[in-house]
Parts: sequence; structure tokens; C-alpha cells
Amino acid sequence: MCFLVSTLPAQQPVRLAQASAFVREPGGTHLAQLLTGTSITPGRTRGEWVEVRLEGWIWTASTAPTTRDGFDLVVSAIGGENLRAAPDGQLIARAQEGMLFDRMGTRGAWTRVRRGGWIARASLPRPPAAAGLGAGTGGGTTNRGAAPTSVPPRDTVVVDSQATRDTVPQTSPVPAPAGPERAERRATLRPGTMLHRNADGEGIAEIRGAAEVVVGASDRDWVPVRLEGWVRSSDLAGSPPPPPAITAAQVRDQPERFLGETVAWRLQFLAHQRADELRPEMPPGQPYLLTRGPLPETGFVYVMVSREQAGGLAGLEPLDVLEASVVIRAGRTRYLATPVVELVRVTGK
Repeated sequence: MCFLVSTLPAQQPVRLAQASAFVREPGGTHLAQLLTGTSITPGRTRGEWVEVRLEGWIWTASTAPTTRDGFDLVVSAIGGENLRAAPDGQLIARAQEGMLFDRMGTRGAWTRVRRGGWIARASLPRPPAAAGLGAGTGGGTTNRGAAPTSVPPRDTVVVDSQATRDTVPQTSPVPAPAGPERAERRATLRPGTMLHRNADGEGIAEIRGAAEVVVGASDRDWVPVRLEGWVRSSDLAGSPPPPPAITAAQVRDQPERFLGETVAWRLQFLAHQRADELRPEMPPGQPYLLTRGPLPETGFVYVMVSREQAGGLAGLEPLDVLEASVVIRAGRTRYLATPVVELVRVTGK
């Protein structure tokens, strides 16, 4: 049997020949998406997987301190954050929300981080034909096999904690349909589960039957979930808002039809972000809001804002709701079915 590790200089960095999923362990939890050309340090192999060390710089505001699993930093930005080769430098990876890192140092608003994990062996550059693989057989045959296919970039939620790994089904780095809604992590609640308003908070409902929920990032032994269901209209404490005249579903289905239209949408704020190479519909570095909506829709919407508008909205908290006038700039992005709009003004909160 041939081992790729024998053809690589020990602990010498190499550049990826193709994009690859970065996982916690072979076939395990998806932690990040590495881009072609990213420099990584390979180590031991296991079947069609190679253990690697990933290093880079991340926007400090998108992280939080932690003590989980021996790490001291966690990606806290909803939807994840970019990893760069240098502060504000070349993009090398997209780290998912909940990914854990070792903190190596800081520079201004940036933090240098490091993490070990595994990638598909096929994403590494091929060794030279004369490197000795298959020596003695006369045929120079290598045992490459079929490597797992990497996942396209997308906004996702991944929980990287032992508490949730015990209850949330693990995902392998295999292709998934494009779009944030399809990339969410799901689990099933046991009958009799009590739903609480927040961690350590009061109970607000009991789940009578098994129910599927969307799982967020854990807090100690608590896990936030999102549950969808039906109630009688007579049980509502007020009238639900009417749907917008132009919905995000219409914009995604006919991305060219509504370009330039000004619409009034109610949006749920999730996080402040900046545009990168994965979102070419916006200028590089463009400030934008990651939001859900327009309510009651639950899909993602990117809201471009000027630097002055971004400053005025700096006090927004996750899940705050905005009533806003926006102009539709793109029906969807290159990689995601996510509309891009430009903020005209906030009309209410």
C-alpha cells in the first residue's frame, strides 16, 4: 500500500490544488471551506484523508473567548467569518459559526488563529511521478481512490461542541443544495421537552410529540433551536403582518425582473458583515447587514449599507427587526440564492 505522507516533506506547507472541506476528523463535522491555493501544513494520512494545520487571520469582532475542548477562541459571527492570509489580506477560507481555534496573537482589529483538522487527500498537489510511489512494481501505480467532494461556499450554522455532537446528527463534507436554508443543522426533540425563553430562563412551552428543529451554537449545556409549526389564528395575540408586495421568493425565482425596484421590507438583523470574493455582487469590503426576511419569510437577505449608515446601525442586536426601504441590486449571488439589496433608509424598528 502507498502512503501520500511519505512523498511530502514533514511539516512543510503546500498549496491546495483545489478547494476542500476542512473537517474535525475524517468524515466528521464540517468546520470550514478552504479555497484553492490556500497554504496548509500536511501531516499523517488516514485512508483518503490528510491531517493538516490551518493558520490565518480573522476579524476579532467576529470571535469570542471560550474554553471548550481546550481551545480559547470561537467564531461567534452568525453565518461564519472569513479567514485571511494576513490582516485584510488574501482570502483563504470561510470558517463556520462555532468553529474553535487556538489564538496565536493579535494585530489591530485582527487575530491570528490556528487549528488542526482533516481534508480530502485529492485536494493536495499531486506528487511527482518519480517520487517512488509504486516502486518495485514496475507500473508506478498509486492508490488514490475516490475522494470526497468538497462543499460549495455558503452561509451555514455548524455547532462544534461535544454537547451537541451527542444529539445532532453528524454531517460529512459532501455536496449540499445551494442556499442557507438547506444548509442548516437539524435535530429532533424528544416528546416532553420543555422549550425555554433563553438559557436558564423560564419555560414557555412543552413539546408533546417528536419535533424537528434547527440547531444553533450551544451555550454551556443549552442549545438554541428554531421550531416551525401551526397555531389557530384565534390564538394569536395580534394580527400577523401582511406579506410584502414583492417577496424574496419572487426575487430569487426571477432574479432579473425586479432589479432596481424599491421595496419596503421588514428584516430581522443577524450580523454586521463585509463583502469579500465569495460575494462579487458587492464591492470588496462593502459593509452589509446579514438579515432574514422579508418577514414572515425566513431566507437570508444581504443589505448593503454606507459606512455612515453602518455607524448609525452599530447598536443593533441580533434578532432586532427593522422596517426598511431598500433597492433590489441582485436577485441572488453567484453561490447562494440570497438577494442583495441596498438600504435607502430605515423607516422603523
